[in-house]
Amino acid sequence: MDQTLFRTEFIKAVDKTENGERVVELVLKVRNMGEETKNVGVVPEPGPKVNRHGSFATSLLKVTPPLKSGNPPEVYVLAYGVRSHQLQPGITHTVVVRYDLERGTAPPPEITLDVGGFVLATVSRRDQRELWQVAPKKELPQGAGQEDDPIEPAVIAQVTLPVRPEVA
Repeated sequence: MDQTLFRTEFIKAVDKTENGERVVELVLKVRNMGEETKNVGVVPEPGPKVNRHGSFATSLLKVTPPLKSGNPPEVYVLAYGVRSHQLQPGITHTVVVRYDLERGTAPPPEITLDVGGFVLATVSRRDQRELWQVAPKKELPQGAGQEDDPIEPAVIAQVTLPVRPEVA
């Protein structure tokens, strides 16, 4: 999937049991198409708006059905058994989005992700720097003082993955 700043392949969703706890992990291949190293970021909280200055994980807009987890999902780059949060330019990375399910919660048979994209745009009329920002559904706010306003993101794709059991 072409997100402009990133090229993303959705590999699988797995249901694991680790130390008696149920976990759902999304496994993705992500290539940073920009010229700078990017932090993998965090998945946005449920709701209609997101931080426009987010990184890769900010583009994972919504999971349906919602996964019942007491904590926000953990997002990390995994290479040779080592976790990091860096997406180097021009390299395809394995990215894991991990949901620790609430005790007694079973994962759904499949999940659907609403995925956003990115645009290279000026921050505002006052701040003329061009930065990568989450692609908006309408226009990015350009007024002075609106530089950090949350935006309603555009959904560029919906991806459905079956959740398969996997032995940890």
